[in-house]
Amino acid sequence: MTTPQPEDAFPADSPHAIIDVAVAFWKSKALLSAVELGVFEELAVRPATRAELTGRLGIAGRGAADFLDALVSLGLLERDGGVYRNSPVADRHLDPRKPATDISGYLSFLNAGFGCWAGLTDALRSGGRLDFSAALAASQSADQGGAGDPKLVGADATDDTFGEAYAAPDQVTGFLRAMTGYSMGANQAIAERYDWSGARTVADVGCAEGSLLAQVLSRNPHLQGIGFDLPVVGPGFDAHLERVGLTDRARFAGGDFFTDPLPTADAIVMGHVLHDWDLDTKKTLIGKAYEALPDGGRLLIYESLIDDDRRERTTGLLISLNVSTVSAGGLGYTGAECGDWMRAAGFRDIAVSHLDGPEYLVVGVK
Repeated sequence: MTTPQPEDAFPADSPHAIIDVAVAFWKSKALLSAVELGVFEELAVRPATRAELTGRLGIAGRGAADFLDALVSLGLLERDGGVYRNSPVADRHLDPRKPATDISGYLSFLNAGFGCWAGLTDALRSGGRLDFSAALAASQSADQGGAGDPKLVGADATDDTFGEAYAAPDQVTGFLRAMTGYSMGANQAIAERYDWSGARTVADVGCAEGSLLAQVLSRNPHLQGIGFDLPVVGPGFDAHLERVGLTDRARFAGGDFFTDPLPTADAIVMGHVLHDWDLDTKKTLIGKAYEALPDGGRLLIYESLIDDDRRERTTGLLISLNVSTVSAGGLGYTGAECGDWMRAAGFRDIAVSHLDGPEYLVVGVK
């Protein structure tokens, strides 16, 4: 008797090569609902049988077994003798009690904004943008579905999209936690693999909660850090650095990188910043970093880069598409494009390297 092929091992010309893409949102929503229901948080406290877990979380639907076992098949849970526990990757990254590695905040934002991409067709047809402000607020509430239907607004290059994102305290918290979650893999890779021996100070421009500094400083005790972002971000930054025990080595500098000079440091980092802005603004920010660095200082830019031929890195392309629908002028870019902009600003020795998943690092020396 032959062994059946795994369901995802279909031939390239199978219709399921298309259907698998079409139903990918099932996997996504199973994960996001598990975060909203508290599955991983509960199992981080103690493993449980299905009856125990559904009872504690208030899950009554007859699909509970399929729901939990789908999470097993996705590698997020493990089941042994009828007892469920978090898989190692879920234990590391989906436990809110571990703020240094938890990405739940990003998943909560994605869950709250799940319906927003239902407006993609209209956004593409009209050239408008999708307002995610309600999703940012809802991501911090018990009802993450409270964001409602997608809201399409007119796109104007002068729109203050970050002002909209930071319009209310719960939206600020939602945005900062989302940025911590999405940036976690890149931040860990930069902290672990980049050679920080030649630097004494590092400034993170667009620092959000300070996750990058938390990772870098914890692994490099000789470094001091500066987090630079809009003043409204300050309390969230201070709270996160206090949670990870690094307030004595990092400080927050409030400012606007359009109107204020950037902090001076041996290394300046811009992570997931440039994609939010149009080409002229990208070049301006790179130029301001050059001005703030000492001779020999380094600019580190990390992003979910698009491959130079624009054929392979699906996540980078979709991140760019997402940014194009929510920002006033933002778009993703390739490593080659970023290198050209840095050289034009005066940087030398440009190098592009892979970090984690879809994330890449571009480094230039002044």
